[in-house]
Amino acid sequence: MAKSRKDNKGRVLRKGETQRSCDGKYVYTYTDPEGKRRSIYSKDIMELRKREEKLIKDQLDGLDTYVAGSATVNFVFDRYISTKSELRGTTMRNYTYMYNRFVRNGFGKKKIAVIKFSDVLQFYQHLLKDKEMQINTLETIHTVLHPTFQLAVRDDIIRNNPSDGVMAQIKKQPGRNHGVRHALTLEQQRAFINYSYFAY
Repeated sequence: MAKSRKDNKGRVLRKGETQRSCDGKYVYTYTDPEGKRRSIYSKDIMELRKREEKLIKDQLDGLDTYVAGSATVNFVFDRYISTKSELRGTTMRNYTYMYNRFVRNGFGKKKIAVIKFSDVLQFYQHLLKDKEMQINTLETIHTVLHPTFQLAVRDDIIRNNPSDGVMAQIKKQPGRNHGVRHALTLEQQRAFINYSYFAY
């Protein structure tokens, strides 16, 4: 059984609390909604705990905002990515980088409950046209946005996923059909069959 950590007055320290040996200050370390480690300090343990309680309340208020359907896309993405512990480190960093670069400071600030299919479509068109983004890069953006919206659907924050079918619509546009498979003509099918037959 692990021993309880105590301060220099013999008081038991809670999870996240430490006391610095250099100056006796108390430190509470926590993880913010963006996944960054942060700390607050105080000379008095009781004052520190008041600030801890305020932090916890603020986090719960954020959850209430989510449940009320007034959370931003950024809030839901951060919630989604924090659940993806199975992702490899490089994949996680790539998804986070792409989101932060192209979504967070603009589209990500929108309230998720009011976003429609046409909003997502216009955003993707903006990335292709104004940002001159390649279709495969846009697909990476879609790979993180679609499950973000899907999480909100599963949590009953929104009824439908507004990003459903957007990539299919994008690829229908002239010059945007990269990666789309086309059916073989009859002549191509015969040539393929003949090649396969003689190859063996």
